Amino acid sequence: MLPVDGDRSWSARFLRLLDSSPFVRPYGPGLADDIVRAVQQTPVDYIFLNQEFLAPVAPLIRPRLPAGCRIVILSHGAEITDLLHSVRLRHRLPLSRRLLPTPALLLGRVLASEQRLREEIDAVCTIAPFDAELERWFGTRRVAWLPRLIKPSPLDWQPAGDRLGFVGTLDHGPNLEGLVQTLDALGRTPGSPVRVRVVGGPPALGRWLAGKYGAVDYLGTLDDSALAAEAATWNVFLHPIFCLPRGSSTKLAVGIAWQIPIVTTAEGRRGYLWDDGALPEAIGADDFVRISRTLLDPAVAQKAQRDVARVAASSPSLARLTATMRELLA
Repeated sequence: MLPVDGDRSWSARFLRLLDSSPFVRPYGPGLADDIVRAVQQTPVDYIFLNQEFLAPVAPLIRPRLPAGCRIVILSHGAEITDLLHSVRLRHRLPLSRRLLPTPALLLGRVLASEQRLREEIDAVCTIAPFDAELERWFGTRRVAWLPRLIKPSPLDWQPAGDRLGFVGTLDHGPNLEGLVQTLDALGRTPGSPVRVRVVGGPPALGRWLAGKYGAVDYLGTLDDSALAAEAATWNVFLHPIFCLPRGSSTKLAVGIAWQIPIVTTAEGRRGYLWDDGALPEAIGADDFVRISRTLLDPAVAQKAQRDVARVAASSPSLARLTATMRELLA
């Protein structure tokens, strides 16, 4: 394991004020030398770059590596994917991400960088099929995707009767968009009053949601034990994603592990596989709210909980993921 520090120099900070590309000085000086030195000390067959923004180091180390040593990206998704959503949502939601020098120029520069950097990469391992297809579009030589590994940790579920719960990063555009669309739909559809319990940061966006929507109880960020205690009171775990973001949603794995009723979408469950059970998948925000309200019925909710438990139990094993990785590297 070779830790990587970001470039915090004043020159790098200044450059980022002019250009928001994640490939502008993403790591500190000397990383290429550190990698080559580590390989010389302990010869290896593969170098794994954890996350795609480290790709710029590949052309710097390639000429200095032993013959046969291959470079693999462990990708959380292409940078262009969520950058596009930031551009799309910049006038609709209070997201603070800078898009410099201009949105169009930034999108073009990042896309060109990602394609060019793949020329020095031997393989990419992604965590969702959409990202694997995007890698093939980039021209990546070898690509595979690994479904999310689930470690069941069922809660002592005691639903309060009127609680819909959400946990996520609020300044991630697709997260905030999905939650806002769901809250808008909740306000225009008939039904008994409910509370939407929101966990996550940054606090400014949580307070904005609570001020805009009377049904929202903003709880801030919670540690693992406090979050589990809170989620045990939720009737439904809300997972509203209505676009294709990068990677896969880690919070859905948490909800499945908890084994409480979940409502998601086809876009939200990307990167997950299971052999038994089911999660309700909504088409659009109105359908999402309709399904969520049906789960306020205890009998419907108990059946949904049993389905989630089967999903958790039948998700891919570590051995299955290992076989996929072995095939990628063969």
